[in-house]
Amino acid sequence: MSSSFNVLTATADELQHMLSSSSGITSRHLVEIYLSQIRRHNDYLKAVVSTAPESLLLERAGMLDDERKRGEVRGPLHGIPILIKDNIATHPATGLDTTAGSLALVGSSPRINAVIVDRLLDAGLILLGKASLSVSSPSDTCQTREARAAKESSYSRNSRGGMSGQSQSPYVKGGLLSDDSYAGHSNPGGSSSGSAIAVAAGFAPVSIGTETFGSLMLPAGRAALYSIKPGRSHISLDGIVPISSFSDQPGPMTKTTKDLAALMDVITDPGNVPSGGYASRVTGSWEGLKIGTLDPEKWRYPPEARKVLDEGMEKQLVDQVRDAYEVIKQHAPIFKDNVPLNTGDALMLNGDDALLKVFERDFKEEFENYLKLLDTPQVRSLGELIAFNKQHADRELPPGYDNQDVLELCEKTNVTPEARAAYVSHLEKFGRDEGVDKMFQEYGINIIMGPLESPLYSFAAACGQTCPPSAIDHENIALTFFVWHLGYPVAAMPLGYLDYNGRPHGLCAVAREEGLLIQLQSAYEGAFPPRKPPTMSS
Repeated sequence: MSSSFNVLTATADELQHMLSSSSGITSRHLVEIYLSQIRRHNDYLKAVVSTAPESLLLERAGMLDDERKRGEVRGPLHGIPILIKDNIATHPATGLDTTAGSLALVGSSPRINAVIVDRLLDAGLILLGKASLSVSSPSDTCQTREARAAKESSYSRNSRGGMSGQSQSPYVKGGLLSDDSYAGHSNPGGSSSGSAIAVAAGFAPVSIGTETFGSLMLPAGRAALYSIKPGRSHISLDGIVPISSFSDQPGPMTKTTKDLAALMDVITDPGNVPSGGYASRVTGSWEGLKIGTLDPEKWRYPPEARKVLDEGMEKQLVDQVRDAYEVIKQHAPIFKDNVPLNTGDALMLNGDDALLKVFERDFKEEFENYLKLLDTPQVRSLGELIAFNKQHADRELPPGYDNQDVLELCEKTNVTPEARAAYVSHLEKFGRDEGVDKMFQEYGINIIMGPLESPLYSFAAACGQTCPPSAIDHENIALTFFVWHLGYPVAAMPLGYLDYNGRPHGLCAVAREEGLLIQLQSAYEGAFPPRKPPTMSS
């Protein structure tokens, strides 16, 4: 059937208005329209690993349509289709497998849904299917200094999994270059690549991905989307294939801040949702936003991470960030340019990336705990996964991706609990105390912004310890209560598109609480031109 809206630009909010009006559009229609778009374009974009049986989806959509007719609308996302990353567990009753992109987890049958899946279903969303991701490995999210150390590692080109193959950006002319790096100019980014590509390509109006550090931010920026990675422990990780609970969190991928806030209200642990919900923070107001920015000449990926194909591209990236700063400067009540936040090297300890060493220590135990939640796993340990990959090397370890050193490192890690504690202490001191908090205090700011393709999101991951009760501003309790419980969230906003090949890039922001970042995103959205959809048939 032909749609009466453009799937490349339609938002969940717009679709909700259509469903609630006399447009004739129903949730059953939405399911058919989005499945059709997936069938037309997923063969080459490879953003979706699997979709639920159409009969099951139409049955659920029909049930939600009937509820609407009776005046029983569950909320602003009632009857809206969604895709979720394939490392988020779904019970077989949903009609969906959970593979984390790996053949080893095919047919693993989680006993229950992940907590956030039940929340999405209870809110009336329609779970269309699973989005693709990079192969299951701690290196999925190691987007910065690991590449400097491991350079041409097997996982250097993000967005490839044994289940889905190599994902492609709908924006990039010519597709992924065969010799590109993990953050190269043709790469869609990972590991939540499919979640971002799918929304940009009109496979669903919204999606959910996950991040340890960088796995939401980079692909969101390269799909011209809004995203947020909440602070630590903000949203339940139960049922999500882990890297490390030190920094893992799920988060939304959306075309607008309003949709992002609506999803955050659904998936956030109830005790962490602020009064009035995150939707109340979508004000478009710059009031109270005290912003410090980072020098885009200094805050960017190193050459080995993003291959420099043309100096004009690099200049355009810097110039567009500086132009954005000038716009923000006209609106923000406090604006400090070029705040001297420690560079990414501050997160190194004795030559090691402290974040990666924490993840190296955590991954084996947490991954094997996840495996215990499965009824029919093909592997029951990290060692068995490594062996499985070798046995199925043609799919799991093809040429160019034939190195699982990171998995083997985690299997044999010599990081002791005492060493892990030392790495955490280093992160807290230089990422938080002498890093982000120092900038907040010395410059009187509450937000740090910089190029998205930089180590800024690593500082958010490093900062995520709780503050003592004495640090709470009781006169402004609405903004500070969550600091005590949580860590430092990070958000992505779309900015520009490279003349060279059309790929988007964005800005990144770190604050102490999610609501402040959502307010920033909504203010930013009102001050900048609307995001551009990719050029493709809808």
